[in-house]
Amino acid sequence: MKCRIFIAACMFFCGGICFSQSADFLKGESLFKENKVEEAVPFLKNAISQGNNPKAYNYLALSYHKLGMFQESLDVCSDGMKVSGTDKKILAFNAGNICFDMGEYYTAERWYSLAIAANRIYAPPVLNRANAELKQKKYLASLEDYKLYLDLSPNDRQKPEIEQLIALLEGWKKAEEDRIAEEERIKAEEARIIAEQRRLEEEEALKANGSDATVVQKENGQLDAALQEQLNAKFAEQAAMLEAQREELKKLIEEQKASQEAQKAETARREIEAARREEEAALRAAEAARKAEEDAARRRKLLEDVAASLQNSESSNLNAGTEGAVDYGYETELE
Repeated sequence: MKCRIFIAACMFFCGGICFSQSADFLKGESLFKENKVEEAVPFLKNAISQGNNPKAYNYLALSYHKLGMFQESLDVCSDGMKVSGTDKKILAFNAGNICFDMGEYYTAERWYSLAIAANRIYAPPVLNRANAELKQKKYLASLEDYKLYLDLSPNDRQKPEIEQLIALLEGWKKAEEDRIAEEERIKAEEARIIAEQRRLEEEEALKANGSDATVVQKENGQLDAALQEQLNAKFAEQAAMLEAQREELKKLIEEQKASQEAQKAETARREIEAARREEEAALRAAEAARKAEEDAARRRKLLEDVAASLQNSESSNLNAGTEGAVDYGYETELE
């Protein structure tokens, strides 16, 4: 009999503790839904300290967020990620929204990725990760995430705005591909011009060497002929032959000088032509770069205007943020 009384007393005592713990959470939850978030905070903190309801982490983080206490909200999300039974995708998603509001887009992107890893078909963090990537000018990654979001949520009410963003990003992608292709073409053209200039210089050098060899050969042949004639001819004709040889050599030297001057002039002309081509190529490259920069600036302005109209805290914009992600009227979203 005494044993039964003792057991009943223990059960009553434990039940009272559980009721007390549950009461803190229920009170905090009720105050939160009544938008009395500041009053809800101490009850939710007690519920977390007592460890009786994992959902208290989410409510407390959202309460701090509403109060503008971003770092405290982020700390609660981080702590909740380490606790068994908490909804990791919601905590990570809310942490991403907090970082986004703080302007820490890279950290927000990482939190959204954690939320996606926790649940691959949970669409809101995919959309917000696309927004965070867009803020960081990671246009290709942003484009892929916007497409993925529409795959996961094809009937989203913001689908026209998202499709507009996708079209703008596709245009940027095409322009970027064209710019890279043009840069490669210009580089190839410059390399071809340089190679052609080197070939012409080598040809000129070979011609110059060949001309020198011909002159020497002629000189040797004439000298040999003169010697043969000196041996076979009469000594009386020797003076006349030497004079003729001197005149011929003088003529050859003058012709060689004229040829060298002509070669130099031709080389200078080709160098000027090559420089002109290089200058034209540089002007074309500068013009292409200017147009590309103008196009890129225009597209960035369009992207930022559209993204700015979509990313804010109201439920009517593109940002599936705290209000849109955690609909306080739906228990499943909070869970």
